[in-house]
Amino acid sequence: MRVQLDRFEDGWAVLLLYPEGRKTFGVPREILPDGAAPGEVFEVRFERDAAETARCAAENRRLLEELLGRSGEEDEL
Repeated sequence: MRVQLDRFEDGWAVLLLYPEGRKTFGVPREILPDGAAPGEVFEVRFERDAAETARCAAENRRLLEELLGRSGEEDEL
């Protein structure tokens, strides 16, 4: 996916989908390379991280069980 830097606003970079330019979205300015300027076009990639996703899911389950007062083991009836 390509985006074009439209402008900076209040610490955010406003990006346009390129070349269509019909949709905009903001990202924190600091994630762009130093010296980025309006009009520049950037290549953006999203890559899945299956291992980190699994780690987050396990942590979320653990926290939920903790909040619900469970030990993680099934209670016997």
